Amino acid sequence: MLNNFDKVLERDGKLAELEQRSDQLLDMSSAFSKTTKTLAQKKRWENIRFRIFLGLLGGGLLIILIVLLVVFLPHSSDSSSAPRTKDAGTASGPGD
Repeated sequence: MLNNFDKVLERDGKLAELEQRSDQLLDMSSAFSKTTKTLAQKKRWENIRFRIFLGLLGGGLLIILIVLLVVFLPHSSDSSSAPRTKDAGTASGPGD
């Protein structure tokens, strides 16, 4: 009988220790979960900032390219490079 009582007390002590360790693991898992959520949110914002930066950089390069094309390409207006005749307004045929 005393032997059984000692075994019950020993099991009770082991169960209390096991419960304490499980509570510690629960606390540690909660802290880990909070840390991973915070880190995931931080990385998500870094990714968004990087994409915005790349978008602005690409847009800026596109604007610079368009400006350079407009400035340096010849325009097809009245001052075209094709030679004009003096009498462009008169209609004269080949036999005149």
